[in-house]
Amino acid sequence: MQGNINLDLFYCLSNDGFSLDELVTSLKEAFEDKAFSDLLGLILSLVQEVLIGRCLNGDSSPFNCCKEGRLCLNGGYGRSVGTSIGKVKLRWQRVKCSHCGKDIVLLKEFLGLRRYQSKSHELERLVIDAVSKDSYRRAAETIDAIGFVSVPYRTAHRWVMQSNCDELKLGGDLSGRLGPVQAMADGTKFKGQPVKGKAKKGDLKVLIGVDRSSNVFPMGSWTGVGWDEIGRELRESKVDFGKGSILVSDGEPGLAEAFTDAVEFQQRCHWHTVNDLYHAMWQNGGTTKTAKPLQEGLAGSLAIELPEEDFEKVTEAEKDRIEESIERVDQAIETLIDYLDDKGYTTASTYIEGARRNLFSYVRRWLQYGVICPRASSLIERVIRELGRRLKKIAYNWSDKGAGKIARIILKKFTSEREWNEYWTERMRIGGKVVLTVRNYRASSQQLAH
Repeated sequence: MQGNINLDLFYCLSNDGFSLDELVTSLKEAFEDKAFSDLLGLILSLVQEVLIGRCLNGDSSPFNCCKEGRLCLNGGYGRSVGTSIGKVKLRWQRVKCSHCGKDIVLLKEFLGLRRYQSKSHELERLVIDAVSKDSYRRAAETIDAIGFVSVPYRTAHRWVMQSNCDELKLGGDLSGRLGPVQAMADGTKFKGQPVKGKAKKGDLKVLIGVDRSSNVFPMGSWTGVGWDEIGRELRESKVDFGKGSILVSDGEPGLAEAFTDAVEFQQRCHWHTVNDLYHAMWQNGGTTKTAKPLQEGLAGSLAIELPEEDFEKVTEAEKDRIEESIERVDQAIETLIDYLDDKGYTTASTYIEGARRNLFSYVRRWLQYGVICPRASSLIERVIRELGRRLKKIAYNWSDKGAGKIARIILKKFTSEREWNEYWTERMRIGGKVVLTVRNYRASSQQLAH
């Protein structure tokens, strides 16, 4: 279909001078208030006329429901559809099959709209993007300030909760597609809905993965459940991380145990190990003065660097040297544990003893598979900070369902922007089938020529 629409723009400018800002503002308001939505409505009306003409003339049409009947007009109804450039009001024309009686709304069928759809998918994305960054009220105010369309915050909330854009497809053999996988897990708290007038802390847990090409992808987020339940859910979903996969975590209670059967290696975050040593010593009367030298010594001992060259080019002598370094550091850690016990820092010695067996999994994994992975959980920490900014610092009174929804949206956008954009491109059916060109500007006033 091709067409040409002529547009008349009336202007009235003061002879005494005017500001550029007022001219820009007035032009913007003229198009926001009327031109965009009216142009959209006009184009759609013209398309609908073409479709009706094809049906009544018996031309080939994708709407024929059976070969024995013919389509004839069957009335219509007026409805408006919200878009990011305003609401477009249309009379949706219906046709009916003379044989089987099937009723078809021509333009909706042609545009791929659902029967009761009252908004465009691009408007839905605009709202969801805004809500993922700010509270529902402020997001609604931001959209309203754009000037094209107004979306009440309760409506925005309903759209978000009904959307399936947060779905994370995960299952089957990850090793065949992505592995060996680096899995990173962490959790955080948020201000949940009060229970019987008493404040309640919500609990959010997040799992992300990194494939062989260092691409980050979301694996899931959960609210109101423990790590043991998450591990059981992954097992029931038959998610196979594959040989050589590793979990990098901060040592949160129950986390490592939940993934014991899922991954081959578990790496304890070095940063948390060093940082939490002070907190463990503090519980038995330790101070910053007594803890800091031990923290610095531990941090220096843990720093076993791996060669930068390809694994195949590393000599066996170099690999043996690295293994010897692990043994020396392990002996130093054992000495540290004995020292903490002698000084009465039993909580700290127990903490280091528990972390000890998983401090060098990143080295052992490299020695076995030649695959490098981080020895700290900084990546998942950045993800948690992004989630915490929205769930903790912006808004409160979250339900588990609402917090989980927003968390998955942010997780998908933050860790897999390409997948997020691909979802909306497919949802909006953008495929180069529409070309609009603005051209042939002419001024009718002779005064502008002088």
